[in-house]
Amino acid sequence: MNTVLQISLIGASLVILGLMLLWFMMELLVRLTTKKVTRSSSVSAPSTDNQQETLYKQKAAAAATAVSIALLKSSFLPSEQQAGQGLSAWQSMNRHSQIQNRPNVLKK
Repeated sequence: MNTVLQISLIGASLVILGLMLLWFMMELLVRLTTKKVTRSSSVSAPSTDNQQETLYKQKAAAAATAVSIALLKSSFLPSEQQAGQGLSAWQSMNRHSQIQNRPNVLKK
């Protein structure tokens, strides 16, 4: 029993050590491959092109939100199919049996 615990501890420590090694390698790789951005001392006002692009993005987001709200309120079934979407007596009985958590048995 003692050897099993030792083997498990050695295995767990190797896994943790491997994960830490991978973590540090990823951190090093990210630091070496990212480009450093130099900040200028003067902050310039956003250009009109940038403002126009922001305005277009805001309008697109508003339109997408309006469409998604409209789609949530609508049904994708034609009106003829919507009328026939009620539950039959058989479906109602099965649903009642599921809700009451009883087996579905017909009385004689």
